[in-house]
Amino acid sequence: MRILIADDHPIICIALGEMLKSVFTPAIPVIENVSDSDALLGALDAASFDLLVLDLQMPGRLKSVPLLEAVIAAMPALKVLVYTGHAHPSLALATIDLGARGYVLKASGPNVAIEAIRVVTDGGTFMDPAVDLESARSHPWHQLTSGERQVVLALARGENLQAIAIDSGRSYKTITTHKYNALNKLGLRSNAEIGPYLAAHGLDYLLG
Repeated sequence: MRILIADDHPIICIALGEMLKSVFTPAIPVIENVSDSDALLGALDAASFDLLVLDLQMPGRLKSVPLLEAVIAAMPALKVLVYTGHAHPSLALATIDLGARGYVLKASGPNVAIEAIRVVTDGGTFMDPAVDLESARSHPWHQLTSGERQVVLALARGENLQAIAIDSGRSYKTITTHKYNALNKLGLRSNAEIGPYLAAHGLDYLLG
């Protein structure tokens, strides 16, 4: 069993290492550590692993869901357990939909983490009980049409309506309609509220 821990906090890596040893005793696994996303992708390119325990927020070029996408593209069969401080249900749902086998909050304690490790290594999928996936599935974001989402994300990146219309090949009127429909569905009043809203609901990875 070869396990890779990707986390930039040494204390977390030590604690995870001890938990992993307790799960697989007496057959102690080979455990390696990386502390940034660039080193993580380099490690996956250089060697094969059975399990990756992944913190989504580390130094490096990639973070969050884009990092997980790169990991899965590099090693599709790798079992990935996301171990994070971010409790946003929408983020958790996105990682599972993408192919992560588990999602565990660091705040949930070692017993939950150990259970998740056992379930994931046995081939199952684990979601931290503290994460309400149903709230993610019923989130207002999913009420937006594809066009409305594109406009909202473009506005969050600082683009103006005229530029969005030109880039998308749609009329200014259509883009304006998308904007106001989207803001209404999300309960927002202005463009300035979009970025904070996405961050507060764990959707800011979409800006990546």
